[in-house]
Amino acid sequence: MIRAAGGDDTAAARAALAELCRQYWHPLYAYTRRCGCAPEDAEDLTQGFFERLLRLDSVGKVSRDQGKFRAFLLASLKHYLLDQHAFASAQRRDARVTVSLNTAEAEVRYLAIPAETLTPDQVFERQWAITVLENVMQRMAREYESAGRGELFAALRFAIAGEKSALPYRELAAQLGMSEEATRVAIHRLRQRYRAALREELAGTLTSEAEVGEELRELRRILSR
Repeated sequence: MIRAAGGDDTAAARAALAELCRQYWHPLYAYTRRCGCAPEDAEDLTQGFFERLLRLDSVGKVSRDQGKFRAFLLASLKHYLLDQHAFASAQRRDARVTVSLNTAEAEVRYLAIPAETLTPDQVFERQWAITVLENVMQRMAREYESAGRGELFAALRFAIAGEKSALPYRELAAQLGMSEEATRVAIHRLRQRYRAALREELAGTLTSEAEVGEELRELRRILSR
């Protein structure tokens, strides 16, 4: 998706960028909150940032930021926030104008961040990583639902994180109307699809698929601290 956002087709590029913004605005809101902004100011600044980002032809710069939309987005936000005028003249904006923001949900997520010792950059990175994983889970849920296997996904999604089933596999299989062996195979395939979907999600935020492995390692590092 980031390659489309930096493409020559202006309409397609803006649409791709708008979708990326819609998916990844939570980390930016959390960053501005950790910088000391009140919730309403964080909402306004995040919306104002997206308004300027979508208005300016700046997505082509991603390739000069190592091809990572994550790095580009944070660097661009910092530049925007350094403009003291953005703070001084912040005005209430209609959230529907640029990107729809559910700031009530974002505030709940922000308040759930455990460590006050995390810097704004670390808060951004952690929220980015969480958003990546949430996007992958939502994509898989849609895939399984479209294939008429939504109930199977709901029953087996515990296995993605390596958790143990609350029920013995025999009982779980019985509830699903499957054999125990078929249930184990379904779990194996679910995990395989999750790994592939995670790589696809990361690739969508990079200009080069060669960077996916590095970004995956970075994701694990961020989540482990």
